[in-house]
Amino acid sequence: MSENAPPVMVVLIDAFRHDFIRESITPNLARLAADGYAVPLRPILGYSDSIRATFFTGRYPDETGYWMEYCYRPESSPWRGVERFARLDQVPLNSAVRGMKMAASMTVMRALARRRGISHLDLRNIPLKAIGKFDLTLSQPMTAPKALGFPSIFDACIASGKRWAYLDSSKVRRRGDLLDMVNSLSDDIGFIFVYLHQIDMAAHVFGITSERFWQRVRYTDALLGEILSKIRMRFGEVDPLIFSDHGMSILRRQISIQDLLKHPAFPERFFMALDATMVRLWFFDDDERLRSEIRDRVASRYPGRFLSGADLATYHLQFTERLYGDDIYLLEPGIGIFPNFHSYI
Repeated sequence: MSENAPPVMVVLIDAFRHDFIRESITPNLARLAADGYAVPLRPILGYSDSIRATFFTGRYPDETGYWMEYCYRPESSPWRGVERFARLDQVPLNSAVRGMKMAASMTVMRALARRRGISHLDLRNIPLKAIGKFDLTLSQPMTAPKALGFPSIFDACIASGKRWAYLDSSKVRRRGDLLDMVNSLSDDIGFIFVYLHQIDMAAHVFGITSERFWQRVRYTDALLGEILSKIRMRFGEVDPLIFSDHGMSILRRQISIQDLLKHPAFPERFFMALDATMVRLWFFDDDERLRSEIRDRVASRYPGRFLSGADLATYHLQFTERLYGDDIYLLEPGIGIFPNFHSYI
């Protein structure tokens, strides 16, 4: 056991809803909640990475400038040149297109990213004729020094001379590998951040009403119990802070907006990002007829609403640049866009 004070331990369980805490399903989390303090949190409007950026810095997106992993910045896009393979998107079977993009992302694009010294060059499911307009908002991990423009919790550790560790379950293949990472922590560690991804993955693949999903919930609770037990054996009575970035809704309806990607004005006169639960639009000229046509086609066919200026202020999304869209259309809960620019399946 370390002679120093016990380390601070924070656990992020991706996509864990507060009402999943039940003795019959998540006994470890239920015990921790009963012994400590548990409360539902309302996340910021955004996806996991933007919520992490806010958590790591204590700053809203309009302060850090970070809201999405991808942003509109064609002048510095690492995908420039990929447009010459745009004929791939014309393959009639969309599932085949997605499969080829996933295979390319895991092989040639991964090797290219390593050569260029950036985190990844994943094609996701972005149309190849448009991907060159996107840039990675951050070219380095959020844990890198001063990566988010404001001091992060990791910067605070460095400034105070404290060692820190980021244990990421999505980066290992076996449960034992993660537990081995716990065993290899240095005795003078000051901050331990644990990221558990399994529930989010199962929710996307199986949905939250499936038995496979609830198996992953039980698995994650048991894994958390093992991790905490090992850390307490080494460092004493560590009291963890455990939180989630968002919950999941039951998908009632799935819609496709593929016809807009075939519009003759896309992507030269207007640009679009399909984010599963949002449609973001950019317009590049003063043609109000085109703007009205695209907005009306989105609003009239898909349940949701365009965010107003007041909404953007409330959600801290008033940016000085056009990185994330001129118009943002938010779908109603339970409605999902597929195919979208993120999901292969």
